[in-house]
Amino acid sequence: MKETLWPIYTVVVTYNRSALLKECIDALLAQTYPTHVVVVDNASTDNTQAIVETYENNPLFTSLCLKENLGGAGGFFEGMRHAQAQGAQYVWLMDDDAEPETNALALLVAAIEKAPHYAAYAPQVRIGTLENHHLSTFGHRGAFDYQRTLPAFQQRLPLEAFECDTYEIDMASFVGILVPRSSFEAIGLPKKEFFIHHDDTEYSLRLATLGKILLINEAKIYHKEERQEEKIERKLLGWHKKRVRFERLWLKFFGLRNAIWLAKTYSKSPWVYWEIARLYGELVKDILLYDDHKWLRLKFATHSVADGLLGRFDNTKAKRLLHG
Repeated sequence: MKETLWPIYTVVVTYNRSALLKECIDALLAQTYPTHVVVVDNASTDNTQAIVETYENNPLFTSLCLKENLGGAGGFFEGMRHAQAQGAQYVWLMDDDAEPETNALALLVAAIEKAPHYAAYAPQVRIGTLENHHLSTFGHRGAFDYQRTLPAFQQRLPLEAFECDTYEIDMASFVGILVPRSSFEAIGLPKKEFFIHHDDTEYSLRLATLGKILLINEAKIYHKEERQEEKIERKLLGWHKKRVRFERLWLKFFGLRNAIWLAKTYSKSPWVYWEIARLYGELVKDILLYDDHKWLRLKFATHSVADGLLGRFDNTKAKRLLHG
């Protein structure tokens, strides 16, 4: 065990996915390079606490039970704050539906020993389980183009990024990014106001002010991505379009708001406000042509864009709009 790299804390944020959480915890406690696991329970209503209690006698395990659901962003903020207070020299950020290979952390540590100057380190992400998976080429790892920031700030990496031993990248999701203490002391903790969506992109944009993130392809983590189908196909005069289901609309409020704020805050394009206006126009057109609950969806889109432009982060607004 290398004293210079210890202690490493792993922060896992969870909400109502106890079976996946158990698999994640077991994989973390089985790492060949030890890590202290901190589970942040976002006020789950299933049997998450019962699962968590089975690990409480393990000296490498801590749980934080929040009184309310603060979203992924708020959960990672609280978990990283706890790890920082405990003297963590590195913090490994982890979704509850992620499962790293047992040597993943050891390989990240080995990469740090060879190249200690990077802002952060990240394993390769595979979508699926250990038995059935494929490479994630977009979403979890990416590059930044400060001239093209909408609808998403991150850009796809070339395939060769995943075919070499290591590769310098700009963005890594909170599925396995390993952040040194020097980095999170310099840029702070995740932006808890985001609640959910793009919080990892925003954090990577701050890391980019310090340097690159190093992708280590030999280290692998499996992201099971158990999520509800969020879109439904709509038809109009022979045209087909995937549209967000009404019951998932309130979650998309945060994604649009946060994407607009990121574009306004970090874009280097002189046309960024034109791009925001064009995106809003496209949203309005598609709502009028394809969607149900048109008036409510128009309210959601308008408030999301306006709040992003004005930097308003009222995370109760989405449900207030939905319920009148």
